[in-house]
Amino acid sequence: MIPSKDYVFKTSDNVINYYVDTKRICEIILRLASQYGPNKKAVSTYIEKNGYITSVGFSERQLPDILSESIACDYIFRELLNEEIDKVNKFTATKHEEIYREIMKIGKQIRSEISIPLCEYLKEYKRRQKITNENFNKLNYGYLMNNIKLLNEFELSLNNLSNEIIHLDFYIRTNFKILTRLCRFFDIMLQTSTSVWFQTHLTKEPFVDINIDILLILLSLSWTRYRDAEKVILELKELSENKINIEIMLEIDTENENDNNNNNNKKIWKPPETFLRNTTKYWVHPNNVVSAKVGIIRYVPYLIFGISNSELETLLDPYMCVEGHNVVDPKTIEESQAITSVYLDNMNAECYYNRISRFEDAQLFRLRWYGSNSGSKEKEIFMERKTHHESWTGEKSAKERFSLPQKYVFGYLKGKFNVDSLIKEGIFHTRKNQEKENVEKSINLAKEIQNYIINNKLQPFVRTSYLRAAFQNQDNNQVRFSIDTNLCMVNEYISDGHQNEPWCRLAEEVLSKNEVTRFPFAILEVKLQSEQPIWVSEMLKRCNATLVYKFSKFQHGMAILHEDKVSIFPHWIEDFHQINDVDILSSASISELSYTKSNDDEDDVINNFQRKKQVLTNLQFQGENNDEDNRISKLIDILLNSYLNLTNFDLNGLKLELNRNMNHSQSFYSNNNNNNNGSNNEFMDQYINSIHSKKINKLDPKSLFAAERVMLYWVRKTIYISTFVILLISKTKKNIHITRISTFIELSFIPMIITTLIFGLIVYIKRINSIERRMVKSLENEKERIDYPKSSLYIFTTSCLILAFSLILNIIN
Repeated sequence: MIPSKDYVFKTSDNVINYYVDTKRICEIILRLASQYGPNKKAVSTYIEKNGYITSVGFSERQLPDILSESIACDYIFRELLNEEIDKVNKFTATKHEEIYREIMKIGKQIRSEISIPLCEYLKEYKRRQKITNENFNKLNYGYLMNNIKLLNEFELSLNNLSNEIIHLDFYIRTNFKILTRLCRFFDIMLQTSTSVWFQTHLTKEPFVDINIDILLILLSLSWTRYRDAEKVILELKELSENKINIEIMLEIDTENENDNNNNNNKKIWKPPETFLRNTTKYWVHPNNVVSAKVGIIRYVPYLIFGISNSELETLLDPYMCVEGHNVVDPKTIEESQAITSVYLDNMNAECYYNRISRFEDAQLFRLRWYGSNSGSKEKEIFMERKTHHESWTGEKSAKERFSLPQKYVFGYLKGKFNVDSLIKEGIFHTRKNQEKENVEKSINLAKEIQNYIINNKLQPFVRTSYLRAAFQNQDNNQVRFSIDTNLCMVNEYISDGHQNEPWCRLAEEVLSKNEVTRFPFAILEVKLQSEQPIWVSEMLKRCNATLVYKFSKFQHGMAILHEDKVSIFPHWIEDFHQINDVDILSSASISELSYTKSNDDEDDVINNFQRKKQVLTNLQFQGENNDEDNRISKLIDILLNSYLNLTNFDLNGLKLELNRNMNHSQSFYSNNNNNNNGSNNEFMDQYINSIHSKKINKLDPKSLFAAERVMLYWVRKTIYISTFVILLISKTKKNIHITRISTFIELSFIPMIITTLIFGLIVYIKRINSIERRMVKSLENEKERIDYPKSSLYIFTTSCLILAFSLILNIIN
């Protein structure tokens, strides 16, 4: 595994030169704006005041005389962008080919130089002579050490290639964002609409469609070969250290073992009908998805549905003959599979409330298919039931499912086709190699699900669609990872409940009405049947994964798409909106900062900027002189500082160590004053800290119960005091001589009782709000705590003073 200290990308100066030259293009944009923009005077004043630009290289360009100033500026800017795009395209293609060839080379070398020689050596040695621990140690120690050294070199090479892939992904994303923002900056400075044309053009560039997935698959195969070689070396090492008694292996036994391994490699993984799961879910920023995948495939290989291990091996060895299988074409293989799910619920959102309340035996029903769905009647649709079990029951939550052709789905949901009719159609007996016991389970499951759907009037409510990359060994389900990207949600609810076919909304209808809601993060699921390994924790830390307790796509979709039908929302919804608002900096920071000459509009811009980008507190439109030049000057500072550091930090806070010159690694201009440099650095620190400090934890009910107990504690104390006052009144009324004194004492208790009740109520409300905002702290510093450790002392002291005063008055009288 890559050490944490080495996980900072280190690139040479020549690689830095292939990034988009942001500084140069910004200088040209400002120069164009100072000569041809609508605010020439303000921009010129800004340039002269700061003394930034000395010369730019666009004056030598030959422009036709017929072009107007605006068209000429647009022409110059497009030419500059095209030059930068060509540079990015060439570097991306060259780097991709370099990584591709290097992975192929190392994967082949691991197999040819370590795995095959070691296996043949051990096999032949055991076959020809009887060996003992003593002669094995003498003859094989040097050979073993050489192979261990060679394997360590391959591990280092694979780690370096892993970093190269992560950096290539970062390079593509960063330059895409820089180009987009430069275009928006140009539009704002010269008030044009170049960004509309440019964004359409940019998505068609070769560097945007570079195939990083194939690099990850090849890297996964190379790591698999590395692990296989490591197992053989560990076996030899244990033999050399006298940890295993060596026995003679018959040739027939060795051949049988090899045959079993080959059969396992040729098998295609099929999902089981029932899953026992212990799942933890995380949100991962899209910038860090490749980083997460690289960390996973170091220990767990890709699981590509429908392709065996032997077929995948042909990617590293295209000329390797695999009996009964075709050679896989790298251009056609996809590491992620499209998965679409349609969740069922009723008008009362019964399934939603049962699941979010986490009731025992709470059930959730969905229909799922893999790949595209063009409406074919024979398309295989999986009907699934997820059942939640509490830990005290001793049972684990499970997922059960069966499949049926799409032509029967509508009738099954409406009860027009009962399970007996499906049995007659042979639905449950068409699958090959399916045992009789599993067939009976599927039939019983189908009956139970259909009865629940009809009795509770369930209908399609939410559809989710995403691309899933799975990581798992094909021979077991002990450890499984999945990363869901491009998650989209669609409202499937129809008031009449899909009375006619099709059973769900058509894709053309949804896209035409633009009803797709996109989820901005990738979802990482860690499914383990044992304790979490250390390397998993390291991987989660490196990709900056945010733990979201019991995250559910269904619950999130219901809360977003059917907000009017639910009154209880998942605990992560508020955090989701806050994180999403901060992340808007990556996409909307420029377009929402366009300036106008109206003071009212300026206030709107300021308010909107403060609302969605609270981390930019030091870059607000502030100053003693509220004139136009000062306002535009502040705007330029914000625009420049907001994205010119993209090559130093990615948008999710992962720091990159880029080896560049000092004047290139500082802020936008070396002549900038100290205040500007400080605000620039503080801007990045505030932004990164705001991201890293956001952790979504579950809301523990025990905290709420504790707050209620404190409230009841104060109520109980007031009841004690009130009882004492009542007893005092009943006793003093019998003695006429001390009636006035007792009346005074009784009246002095009343404000204390009222104050205690109000104080307890205020503390309760404040604690509930703090708990809901997850601001509970366990610090010893009383200023940082949400409780009041001295409050009981104040009440006790006040009561004692009143009682002492009462005793003194009674003694005097």
